[in-house]
Parts: sequence; C-alpha cells; structure tokens
Amino acid sequence: MELLTRNGFERAASFMKHRARRLERALFEYEFETGPFDDVLTELQAYQNEDGGFGHGLEADLRCPDSSALATTRGLEILQAGEPSELRAEMILNALGYLEDTYHPELKGWDIIPQQAESYPRAIWWRYGMFRDYWGNPNADIIAFFIDYRSVFKFTNLNELIDHALEYLLHQSDLSEMHELFCYLHLAERLDSEQGNRIAEQLELFLDRCVDIRTGERTGYGATPLQAVDSPMSPFYKKYEEVIPAELDQLVHNQAEDGSWEPNWTWNQYEKEWAEAKREWQGVLTLQALRTLRNFNRIES
Repeated sequence: MELLTRNGFERAASFMKHRARRLERALFEYEFETGPFDDVLTELQAYQNEDGGFGHGLEADLRCPDSSALATTRGLEILQAGEPSELRAEMILNALGYLEDTYHPELKGWDIIPQQAESYPRAIWWRYGMFRDYWGNPNADIIAFFIDYRSVFKFTNLNELIDHALEYLLHQSDLSEMHELFCYLHLAERLDSEQGNRIAEQLELFLDRCVDIRTGERTGYGATPLQAVDSPMSPFYKKYEEVIPAELDQLVHNQAEDGSWEPNWTWNQYEKEWAEAKREWQGVLTLQALRTLRNFNRIES
C-alpha cells in the first residue's frame, strides 16, 4: 500500500501556497490547516457577478467573465462545503437567484455556458450549445442544489424538473458522457427512496459504461473510480472496493516533481492562456488529490 509521504505532502502544500490560485490556497488552508472559511469566501467573491452567477474563469477552462451555469455550479459546490455564515448564505441565495432567472422552459433546464463565452479564450470543446445532447450536464447538478436549499429558496419548477430528470435518464440519455454521470451521481444522493429506486439500475449501467477500472492502462481523459468514489463513505464504494487500493497507489505515483497533480488534457488552442489555466488546474487537482488521499488514510502521519 502506497502512502503519500510527509515529503510528498509538504511538496504539495508548497505548491498550493506558492503557485495555486488564491482561492485554492484558501481552501487548502481551511481544509488542511487552520485557515478560516471567511478567507475562502473573500476569494470566491471575486468570481461572483452582480447577477448572482459565477464567472471570471472560476472554471479554469472557460475564461469568460460573464456568469454561466457551469461556473455557478462550481461556486455552489465550494460554498456548500463551508461553515454557515451570513455572507455564505447571501452568496448561495444570489447564485440560486441567477439560476432561477436564467432557466429556459423550452429546454427544461439551463444553457451550460452563455453565447458570449465564444468571445474569450477557452478549451476547444466549450462552444455554445455544445453539450445540449447531454441534458443532464449541468441540469441534474443544478436540480440537486435546488433540492439542497428548497427550505430557503422556492424554485417553482423543482418537482417537475425532478420528474423530467428521472425520465430523461431512463429513456433518453445514451449513458456515455462522464460529466452527465457525475451530475446524476450528485442528484441521486438527494432523491427520496422511491425516486432513487427508479433509477438505481440505470445509474449502475451508466457507471459501467463510463468508469474505466483498468488501473494503469488508461490513457487520456476519462472517468476513473476515484472520481465516482472519493471516500469509503461514497454510495458506490462497494462497487469499486477491489480496485480502489490500486487506484490510490496510482494517485500517489501521479504526483509531479513540483508537488502538484497535473491535468491530462489540453485546450489545443490559445496556448498562452492555456498555460495559465493549466497551472490553475494543477491547484484544483492537487487539492482534490489531497482530499481523496486523506479520506482513505493514505497520507503519512
């Protein structure tokens, strides 16, 4: 069993403190040291627009300053993991308000990015309308957030959208797009038992089609067991229990010399901006790797 050594952790910490974005640095200090979540909120505020949505490259592959559903779900994910405060509550309500205002009834959901995103540097796959064939991304994810906060924010179409999400997964999704899978995994944890049972078999099939369990043989971009299961408490831990140890060993080995974990994709355009985005992704991915290794007790004491 491979552990991230004390030296490996210190190299990762050094990367987070000196080369990661200020936001990921604040998150690292909050989660692994004694930093306050207020510092995270201060950094995250720089990415939230007056309309309540998030933009400004919060999602590093999309440099557009305008708000997007893509960046707003990322912002809500960060906010959800923090300690309660008046500022955090305000930021969450503003983000939900943006999503309510940008809902498209004809789509039964949201555009993942705005059309103006095409005027800014971005990854080659971020073209307006690119992912409309995969309705669940980001819609299942957004529905999950509205369920989480339904006691403080009443979204009129919520029950209708939950039903549509279940029907879409059962009868329309081709179960091939990994990000749509992750959105549904987020949603599934928020469903009641009857709703969860309706899609349980389909979700298992989705996982089987998207998650590559060939540890050490994968090349390029794709879903891995540790993206579906980030701790022993994850709902699908038992499904991947046999391969998780090897996946964790591989994760330890994937640490770069500078202490970071690097993206295994590239933009194939805007090379100057990609260099900056790549470094930002290193901060995001290093934080994710440290969280996963911590959750599985794979960091040397």
